[in-house]
Amino acid sequence: FGMVTHMADANSTSTYTNAQITKFKHLLKRVRAAGISVPTISTDNSAALLTTTLNHFDPKELLTQEFADTRGFVRIGGAIYGQRPSFPQLRAVSTLMASVRHVAILKRGESVGYDRAYVADHNVRIATLTIGFADGYPRELGNKNGQVTIRGHVFPVVGNICMDMMMVELGDASDKTSPGAEVVVGDTAILWGPGDDEDGDGMVSLKDIATRLKTTQSALTCGLDKERV
Repeated sequence: FGMVTHMADANSTSTYTNAQITKFKHLLKRVRAAGISVPTISTDNSAALLTTTLNHFDPKELLTQEFADTRGFVRIGGAIYGQRPSFPQLRAVSTLMASVRHVAILKRGESVGYDRAYVADHNVRIATLTIGFADGYPRELGNKNGQVTIRGHVFPVVGNICMDMMMVELGDASDKTSPGAEVVVGDTAILWGPGDDEDGDGMVSLKDIATRLKTTQSALTCGLDKERV
């Protein structure tokens, strides 16, 4: 236990951050003046810690308390996973994978998924993956709004995302030499990864998905069901 604040606008040009820490210091002084021990102090989240021009954390001012051993700590959240695009020194490490459970030929006119949202306009090869919106994969990425990587090649997500599964179009069923024709049950599909310009096999980056959905990378990773994924 102790006293904590959270920087709402931690960046190099923010005056709000300085005002916020001033209020925090004032409250801390009043608490200590009342004879209340404050064992721990925390002010910095990921953004505040990484913004080197912020000099608000003065150990002598914040940690010193007579007859008490006050300790300071920082709270690193998304930065652990490289999920702060404003800081290029970070590298993404998050990878979401699923298995190919089924591969089938979908004939022209046949459909997959809820509401028959995807109807094949020619004979195509379809892979079913073992992940769905109950696991936290965004339903908005269905109907070719999302992509996955299998065997180093990118394939579109087709149909609506189901609760426990999703479908991917592997290409024309008559093409026996295409990358999609090589996909078999048991293959690993990468739904997002570090990106093809960094370490890892992810050719669909978490950052790009967040941008497409107008959300944050942390919102996507926190939305995953930790017991299912």
